[in-house]
Amino acid sequence: MPDDVQLQDDPTPDAPDAADDGDGGRRELSAADALALIAAGKPVVGARVCRLKLRGEFAGPVVFRNCVLVQPDIGGATFRGDLVFAGCRIDRPIFSKPVAVEGKFALNNCTVVKGLISRLAVAGPAFFGGTVYRGKFSLAECQFAGKVSLWEARFECWADVKGCRFAGEADFRSLHADQGLVLTRCEFAGDFLFRGSTVCKKFQADGCTFAKMLDLSKAKFHDFAYLEGVECGPDMRLALANAVGERLLIRPDQVEGRLASERAGEHAQAMHEYGFLKKCYQAQHRYADEDWAFYRFKVNQRRACPASWDRPWTKARRFCDWVFLDVGCGYGTNPARAVRMAAVIVLGFALLYAVGVEQFYAEKRPFPDAELTDFSNRAMLGLTTSVSVFTSGMGGIREVAKGWMNVPVMVESVLGTLLFGLFIVAFSRKVIR
Repeated sequence: MPDDVQLQDDPTPDAPDAADDGDGGRRELSAADALALIAAGKPVVGARVCRLKLRGEFAGPVVFRNCVLVQPDIGGATFRGDLVFAGCRIDRPIFSKPVAVEGKFALNNCTVVKGLISRLAVAGPAFFGGTVYRGKFSLAECQFAGKVSLWEARFECWADVKGCRFAGEADFRSLHADQGLVLTRCEFAGDFLFRGSTVCKKFQADGCTFAKMLDLSKAKFHDFAYLEGVECGPDMRLALANAVGERLLIRPDQVEGRLASERAGEHAQAMHEYGFLKKCYQAQHRYADEDWAFYRFKVNQRRACPASWDRPWTKARRFCDWVFLDVGCGYGTNPARAVRMAAVIVLGFALLYAVGVEQFYAEKRPFPDAELTDFSNRAMLGLTTSVSVFTSGMGGIREVAKGWMNVPVMVESVLGTLLFGLFIVAFSRKVIR
């Protein structure tokens, strides 16, 4: 059980289920009598109160248990202690003016109908979990200095969170939104946990700033999830482990270098998360982004393979994987890499051949008026020989070298054959799609 659930005020034993719409036999209590109980430091229990107005300053805790509150108006109030609603049904609550709570604020196991909570400032923890919200819910221009929990909250309506600041952890885990959840211009200074939550329609976070963890692990997005408008802090990390959905809209530059599993060296997990992104980009026909996700997938797949000097062939295999597939062609996503690598190979072997030009049978010199060992002939012979070996292999220039100089000639011919194959694969992948 999460820590925040343990901190919640449990309703009285006779509290009805949160989905109960009836009054449950509660006694009628006037707003004045309810305020008198609060002034005496007593909780309001098992009552039905209409049009209660909470104004001014309250020195002690204000607690409602198993109550029905019809159109309560909370505004222009300061609560020195806690403000707690446990097992209540709250119909059309209104926060008409700024409200300050120096203790904790809790909506535990309640039913809230058409809730509009605005300009609420909470110094302690805030709990909105285990509550059913109906008829649209809005949280606007609120300030939370401590942890905020919406653990297992259920929104049977559209939910909007606008212009709020979460200084501590924002725990939105196991939340269920039957419609959509829209976050607008919110600031999350702590971790934002959305693990295991479900959104049946759109999830949007335009203009929101995430300073630390954005955890979408095991989240289920049945429609579009708009994250391209998210602002990423310098220490922001992202988790997508076992997330479900094909319409996650997020840019590669928002993910690059921020995936929590990759930064922690958990490359097997990172591989699966990049695979999830690749699937999303493919479904959206964003092929350039799909190539990026596939490349990161293959890089983490290579790093996840165990390699040890006790088994040197594993080190050699990883090195060849890196040289030929990663550097060579970006795992088939970047044909330009094959061209660049070919240029490096040709120039490198050309330099070797130029230094050892005496080891070649050179009946004709490119510059007849100059000696074979002059710089001009060395450079031109080295370059032409290297290009010929790289493109034609051994068959076209057999017996042009003497002695051990045939070894680099054979190596370059093999490398040329491999690079041509890698280039064709990468280029074909680009063109066919």
